[in-house]
Amino acid sequence: MNLILAWAERPFTPKFRAILGRFTLIAAIASFLIHLGLYFIKSWYPDWINGPLFSHPINAIYTPFSVLLLFETYLLVYYLRRSTTIYVAKQYEIMVLILIRGVFKDLTHLELGRNFHWNSGNIELVWDLLCVLVVYVCVLLFYRTSGYLSDQEFPNPPEALNLRRFINSKNILAFGLFAVLVGLAATSLVSWIQSGSALENPVTDLNAVFFDQFYTVLIVSDVFILLLSLLYSDDFPTIIRNSSFVISTILLKLSFTAESGVAQLLIVGGVSFGLVMLWVTNAYHRLGTKP
Repeated sequence: MNLILAWAERPFTPKFRAILGRFTLIAAIASFLIHLGLYFIKSWYPDWINGPLFSHPINAIYTPFSVLLLFETYLLVYYLRRSTTIYVAKQYEIMVLILIRGVFKDLTHLELGRNFHWNSGNIELVWDLLCVLVVYVCVLLFYRTSGYLSDQEFPNPPEALNLRRFINSKNILAFGLFAVLVGLAATSLVSWIQSGSALENPVTDLNAVFFDQFYTVLIVSDVFILLLSLLYSDDFPTIIRNSSFVISTILLKLSFTAESGVAQLLIVGGVSFGLVMLWVTNAYHRLGTKP
């Protein structure tokens, strides 16, 4: 068991995180420059370089954001070992970044003519901007309600046997999620390239390439956390909170395949539901500490 835990620790050391962070930054800058360069030379190779992702230079921002989002998914797994609450908050942060990335794409379809308020692209932009604002505020309130930020140091695992076993189980689960993350990223990249990427048959909805599948995996992960909490604790508020997090993740996952307007409502509903249930859970615990 100790050998398994030692292997599970390797992808989550501060040194590994720092190296991966630097590599992500370099990859994001390089991908931005490559995408921008392809946009400027597309007129020379119109049969090879075409599609929505090369219709405007602003779309070049889409690519580095996709790279940064992969690092954010790593941080999600990284914090699972430390706190279930921060792990869920990272899910919400990923949704904010996905929405921000979508706003850049919406800006390239902005119509400023006479009927600008009826244009579907303009309506999509308004929906995304409102959703970003609401979800971003919800993430702030979520962190305030939880009582700590994601980058602060966490105490060592408690000595209570059940809690230590629960934390060790989450460490193993985090390692499994990390392996799935690497595998999904690799297979999604191959699938994207084989589909023609941005050449003959460009992919217009990149969320379906990776994040739709990844959030499906997160639902399974949330269910495992719920079952583990049932195994090691009978604390009713915590069980309800973890059950609510599963529902929240399902709503976020459904947003990837929903129509515009409904998708934003699902995102806001999922994040708001998780926030309210966390607040109620903390209120339960405060009630239990009163004499």
